[in-house]
Amino acid sequence: MAVHLRIVSLTVTTAETEKTYRFDRPATVITGPIGTGKSSLLMLFKHVLGGSAMLTPAVRENVLSVQAEVTAGNERVVLRRAIEGDTADTVDLLDPRSLTLERSLPVRASEGATTLSDYLLDAIGFPREQIAARREGAARPQNLTFNDLYAYAYLQAREIDRQVVGHLDNWFETKRKELFRLMFGLTDSALMELKRTKNQLLDKLKARTAEHDNVSAFLAASDPRSDDELRAELTQLRDTLQRADSALASLRNELEEQTAADTALRGELQAAIRTAQQAEEEVSAATDLVEARRAVVAQIHLDLSRLDRSVTAIDQLSPFEFVVCPRCVQPLAARAVEDGHCLVCLQPDPVDADIDPAAIEETRTVLLQQLEDAQRIQQADETHLRTAQERSQQLSFAVSSLRREFDAQTRDAVAPRFDAIAEASSRVAALKASIDAITQLRESWARVRAIDADIRSLKAQRRAVNQDIKEKSEQLKAGQSLLGDLSTEFGRLLTGWNLPWVQTAVIDRDTYLPVINQQPFESLQASGGGLATSVNLAYHLTLLTSGLDHTDVLVPSLLVIDSPRKAFGNNTLDHQRGAEIYSRFRTLADAYGGRLQLIIADNDPPPITSDSFGKVEFDYENPMVPGVAHPGPDRVTRLEGQVQD
Repeated sequence: MAVHLRIVSLTVTTAETEKTYRFDRPATVITGPIGTGKSSLLMLFKHVLGGSAMLTPAVRENVLSVQAEVTAGNERVVLRRAIEGDTADTVDLLDPRSLTLERSLPVRASEGATTLSDYLLDAIGFPREQIAARREGAARPQNLTFNDLYAYAYLQAREIDRQVVGHLDNWFETKRKELFRLMFGLTDSALMELKRTKNQLLDKLKARTAEHDNVSAFLAASDPRSDDELRAELTQLRDTLQRADSALASLRNELEEQTAADTALRGELQAAIRTAQQAEEEVSAATDLVEARRAVVAQIHLDLSRLDRSVTAIDQLSPFEFVVCPRCVQPLAARAVEDGHCLVCLQPDPVDADIDPAAIEETRTVLLQQLEDAQRIQQADETHLRTAQERSQQLSFAVSSLRREFDAQTRDAVAPRFDAIAEASSRVAALKASIDAITQLRESWARVRAIDADIRSLKAQRRAVNQDIKEKSEQLKAGQSLLGDLSTEFGRLLTGWNLPWVQTAVIDRDTYLPVINQQPFESLQASGGGLATSVNLAYHLTLLTSGLDHTDVLVPSLLVIDSPRKAFGNNTLDHQRGAEIYSRFRTLADAYGGRLQLIIADNDPPPITSDSFGKVEFDYENPMVPGVAHPGPDRVTRLEGQVQD
């Protein structure tokens, strides 16, 4: 049973006004001259349903938002989306009765968020699946979205004679096939999960194989020995190390025994060394003290010398009256100086009482007494220093004698053992280093073996998954008979239109694409766009009727067609083929009624009439965008010439 999807109405809102277009009949034909907005109206369907649509400058510059009433499954849904700006990244879900905002749904997937695609797929009852895809050589599962499915419901004018459901777009090819398989029961969730698992296993197998190659290359470049050779050498090195450790321990025991015999002499030597060190410290302290005493004596000598100079200066200079400055030799006679003040320094003249010879003599006596005391203490400290130096020399001599005695006693017994111990220690260290190096190499070999085991396990898992995929595909082979019926119906419909050069028409069982005269669809380009357009129409109409006739087929019940007579000429045969195509539209609309919906945009009115056909008519006076004057046919911008967003 086709998944029920129907566009009930579309409201276009500008700054000045808004207009609602209704689609109440099983089929609605939108007509009007080129550039009046037929394709733009169809693109607004795609835009409001969350897709990335090509919009003309007239729409982008004048339309603020678009609102659609949609029947999705058993739900009546009202959607509103802005044309430009940040709010265009979300679609508002409105209450169908009050048109109040219920919630806004993002059009792009984000972690943990329910998107508009999720909502619509759930509403129409189409499974939300991920496909096994690869990007940049790695497994990257991709979501199948509502807009991916909508590609089966929308025949764009720019694609109708070029490709079938985007089959020439490499990025979409895997999605196109998986959607077809889902619609016709050729796959299910379990099979798709198996395919994703197969992709993941392939990535893991590639990564482990590359790691195995890298480690193997490293081993080959760093050491030519095999793991078995390394294991044998490691065993031999460990035996040698054990013997070397034993020899080193024996040497150390012998040294300890010899050392015990020298303990007494060593103790005496250590005591003598400590005493000699104390004597040296005493000499150092006595030296510092003597230096301090000499400094005191020198200072007293300086004080006496300073006193003598001062007395001499007073005696020699006091009788003189300076008439010039003794420093700069400038005249002082004209200088204004108070009475009783010095002409040179301007300080008050000292009175005679301030210069007391007795006081000076007393100061000299005190300094001489201090000098005598300091010299006496200095002599005593120097005597102590000489005594300490003599004792230190004696103790140093005693230490030297004991050391010579100890060296003589241990030279023949201990020193050779030290050399042997040093040599044995070096050998042990070298053996341990060799063992460490081989151990690291063996760890790399162990890693190679672990990777080998992982590779074997991954290959076994992949074989099991491939077998599961094969068995699951066999279980789903019942859909192949449905595919055969679909191919037969497609051929019958296409040949019934009496198209030139069409002898055979089938749907390929591997690509799910139309094959005409055993040639792929793209080969029809050489025969003219009209033929390619007819084949594409027949293909989509066949899918649509298959979904309506079979309960287990999930083809959307909506088909939007832009320019079904694209590239048709004006001769009698072309008019006849156009009439046959519209006759098929009428037959489907009459037969299935409200179970399907056809929305067709065409430049000219339908060549046949039917009560099942609704009409939406545009002209240059009344274009699709309401309230905006059309610039005229000479300034038309066609969507086919634009690049998609």
